[in-house]
Amino acid sequence: MMLKNLLETLKNLHHINSQDEFAALLARDNKLMQQVKTADSKHWVHFTKQTFDGWYCVPTPQQTTFHVYYQERGQNCWGEDVFSDQSEAIAAAIFMSGLWDSEYNPVP
Repeated sequence: MMLKNLLETLKNLHHINSQDEFAALLARDNKLMQQVKTADSKHWVHFTKQTFDGWYCVPTPQQTTFHVYYQERGQNCWGEDVFSDQSEAIAAAIFMSGLWDSEYNPVP
């Protein structure tokens, strides 16, 4: 499933309007969190360390913190935000990427 389509469905089904509301939904539903992490985002939001350009939400090896950052040409561009809660980190990466906005359409 395309991540953009999944997000649109969640917005409409749960009447979510903010990053905090989305994080709260993910925190309540691990299965949904996994679905978000595995949905096709057209290489724009990544949940494992890779070399692609785009937004990343990557856990430390112990999964005690989650790092959200933008990467271009293999380099972290603007620093990173660190979260102790995975659902908050995923929501932040999606909102920061612009993928949540209905007008957003990454180049295929």
